[in-house]
Amino acid sequence: MSAGLRRAAWALACAVGFAAAPALAQDVPTEPRPERLYFNSGALLGSSRVVGLGGAYVGIAEGAAGFPSNLSALAQRSPSLERDWDLGVTLSWLDLPFTSTQRRDVDNDGLADESVDSRQLLGALMLQYKRFGIGFLWRNGRTGYCLTLGCRGQGEQLRVSLTQSVLAGSVAFGQDDFILSLGIFSAQASFSELGDESWRYGDTGVAVDMLYRPHGRPYRIGVAVRPEVVAGWRRDDGQSPFIAGRQIYAAVVSPAVLSLGASWRLGEGAHRYNRLSPAARRQLQVEGDALPVPAEEPRDALAGRWLITAQVDLISSVSNAVSANSFSSTAEPQLVGDTALFQPRVGAEWDTFPGLLRLRVGTWLEASPFPERNPRPHLTGGLELFVLRYWEDWSINASFDLASRYSNWGISIGFWR
Repeated sequence: MSAGLRRAAWALACAVGFAAAPALAQDVPTEPRPERLYFNSGALLGSSRVVGLGGAYVGIAEGAAGFPSNLSALAQRSPSLERDWDLGVTLSWLDLPFTSTQRRDVDNDGLADESVDSRQLLGALMLQYKRFGIGFLWRNGRTGYCLTLGCRGQGEQLRVSLTQSVLAGSVAFGQDDFILSLGIFSAQASFSELGDESWRYGDTGVAVDMLYRPHGRPYRIGVAVRPEVVAGWRRDDGQSPFIAGRQIYAAVVSPAVLSLGASWRLGEGAHRYNRLSPAARRQLQVEGDALPVPAEEPRDALAGRWLITAQVDLISSVSNAVSANSFSSTAEPQLVGDTALFQPRVGAEWDTFPGLLRLRVGTWLEASPFPERNPRPHLTGGLELFVLRYWEDWSINASFDLASRYSNWGISIGFWR
């Protein structure tokens, strides 16, 4: 080929390349994928008592530990409360190190988790004043996925953070027989690599909870309603819909959840289950709606040595949703959560040695949003041991939650109630 022909061929190739460049650029997506990331908070997280009872706490709703299950815990006063106000706090931490990745299945999809670490944190703060209560709840789950082979936490990672929070208020009516609660429920998510840039999602809804605890009766009935929240991508100026070469999703969806629960006290003194606190009785007398004041009872008077609790969670279906682990795979994402789920819980507590030791046992059936995946049964339990009385009554608590390819062991320090 002559020099002139070679120059002509090179010019033609360059012209074709420059002409194709705009067409290739137009093929790069500028918007996220249409699917929504499914917010699966199926792992049981909470105080040792909540875990020991299999999470069946909507019909108990006691203290800061009960706030995540039923917002009505904000206005349910402790039967020993003597002052007009009370403050409560709870903190739970579930840490699953990457060393056990091949032996665990947290999301119940039937496969070993592909994450290199998984941590969940639950915190709640509440303040009571007379028959009113306010509080804030925050739950965060963070998962890390490898972007390079064998990174094991030392190479590049994709961090997925999913957060649910509630700011709520509650009020008790009558003789504290009925408690109504309203809250602003928020679902948020963020995705990030090693660096400062984050891809964020968020939106809110309204949560409504109730508790019926008739005075002088040995039972309670609770209802908790969590709305469906579709949190869209909050795009920063000039932000690309890609992270680590992976196209992100248009939104994060948290399914609606309706929880119905009840609890019963059995044994001597069971009628004291819903007894009024000294502070509540004093307030009723001041308001002119005084109750006949019974003979003074010891602070540790029995209120039934057995507590039985049951609950069912109805989880709504969502459309066009995929699981969070789709970020760790190059395969086409699998749709999840397209059918409604049913999740029962049962628990029992026994005052083995009143004032000294309580034993707990429970079970719950973990529903799976993954298609053709059967529910996974869990066995839970634990104990509470009185330690000493100094300013408050202190206790040590232990709990466990066991299932196929999943285990959770916990220990905590708290107040004896």
